[in-house]
Amino acid sequence: MANKIGISLDDETLQLCDKYSVKHSRSRSEFIATAIQKYVSDLELGRQKNIIAKELAGEIVKGSEAGVTKISKGLFRYAVEVEMIIMILSELADIPSEIMEEYRKEAIRNVRRTRGKINLDDLIARNNREFAEQKLSAKSDEYDTIIDEYPADDYDFMEEDI
Repeated sequence: MANKIGISLDDETLQLCDKYSVKHSRSRSEFIATAIQKYVSDLELGRQKNIIAKELAGEIVKGSEAGVTKISKGLFRYAVEVEMIIMILSELADIPSEIMEEYRKEAIRNVRRTRGKINLDDLIARNNREFAEQKLSAKSDEYDTIIDEYPADDYDFMEEDI
């Protein structure tokens, strides 16, 4: 049962009430009753924020523990796969320890640079780029050797060709 009461509102508040009650298809009374209920809920939540914070913190911890477990299991599976790859490669190649140390340093730099987000396509593209740069460097070494064999007048001609 609804009780009738008289309330006083300033013009601005009454206009807001009318505007939003029409916008949300409610009567003034329904709108004001809902507003009061929400306001009281906010007051109660503020009073009980420590209780809610403790419950929320507990749920966050539970969720975090589950996430850590999933991450740990994923890292373990990843480590097993990497170990298998290393075992296969060690059977196929006899790489000196100095070279392995250089590979390790380069791998550390690459992982730091990419923050661990290396994907195979990027790795292949980078290796192809490095391979192309090595070929260009080898070609420029060939030109340098050939150019050194020519007299100074011919060198100007070769420089324009390049």
